[in-house]
Amino acid sequence: MNTDRIIVDAHTHIGPCRVFDLNDSEQDILTSMDSNQIDVSLVQPYPGAPSSSDVHDSIARMSQKNPRRIFGIASINPHQDHDIYFSELSRCVKNLGFVAVKLHTIGHAINPAGADGTMIFESAQQLEIPIMIHTGPGIPFAAPSSIAPQLEKFPNVPVVLAHAGHGIFSGEAIALANIYSQVFLEPSWCTFYNVGAMIDALGAHRVMFGSDLPANVPVMKETIRALDLNQNEESMVMGRSAINFFKLDL
Repeated sequence: MNTDRIIVDAHTHIGPCRVFDLNDSEQDILTSMDSNQIDVSLVQPYPGAPSSSDVHDSIARMSQKNPRRIFGIASINPHQDHDIYFSELSRCVKNLGFVAVKLHTIGHAINPAGADGTMIFESAQQLEIPIMIHTGPGIPFAAPSSIAPQLEKFPNVPVVLAHAGHGIFSGEAIALANIYSQVFLEPSWCTFYNVGAMIDALGAHRVMFGSDLPANVPVMKETIRALDLNQNEESMVMGRSAINFFKLDL
């Protein structure tokens, strides 16, 4: 398949969230995709989901109904026994076909450099999947630099920084990605200037479009459009970067 014109939303959520008081349905996502010409979405539970496993099942059903249009990212609170955590993550990857795991620093109160952060990196390495990590609001755990110790220990685990520092810490996110080649940036909620700086510093192939939630899709699309990128750069940011990073089978 020619992926040059495919638009991929690398970061959106479904279901209820007791942390951020949000609730987005399957129809919310599909309607937003249709309205904004999004071809593919990577969908994950909110961190405050009453049952992440139930939402994982919902994403899998959504993917079955929308093949090659919906892909799953697992999101599991790691503050539990390793066997329980790994069993659910393994189920998501091996049985449901999910393509990555989320480390939600603020939503699950995870220190990326701590014991449970290490468990996530070890699990991702074992299952050969990348990690998406929330960065920005929620310091110190959400500071991009807090991930550096794990990047040293797990150089073969690809990492994408959700929100790419959220503007306030975008410079730190860029600096981290400059040091560690396994780090990519997903700049939802960042400004026009932030995203431009990321592409200038790292290249379009290290930056991927994401919305975080359906209502933010048109905002982020307009942010990328306003950068006046050349055709190859825009194609990379809007789709090919995520396709390559997550190894999406389209």
